[in-house]
Amino acid sequence: MASDHENNGGFQAIQEYFQQKSCKSCLRHFRQEGIELLRQEPGVLVVRVTCQSCGHPLGVAIVGTTPRPPKCQPRHGEWTKADQSRLQAKPRINYDDVLEAHSFIQALESDWMKHLPATRR
Repeated sequence: MASDHENNGGFQAIQEYFQQKSCKSCLRHFRQEGIELLRQEPGVLVVRVTCQSCGHPLGVAIVGTTPRPPKCQPRHGEWTKADQSRLQAKPRINYDDVLEAHSFIQALESDWMKHLPATRR
């Protein structure tokens, strides 16, 4: 269950979000005073947004404050569990390995495809 402190932080974030938006009626930015917390429940805040310049109501917003769990897919540069298992017994690549690979690649000629493993069909 979220604490009042966490919900206050969530309400502040909601206020900051709406203060970046403009009223469609007068084109002025919404102000903090026009963003009212109506209700708070675990993981949800209900706010009313009204333009303080012209009085035009934007409406009521129901905002979820519970973060979504991250997807389990690895990000670029991260190893999957399968990669880790497959590679854990192999020695780490060192500086000399990189230099050797670089020299090998530079020395390849037009028939470089002969060095690729055969594909299965």
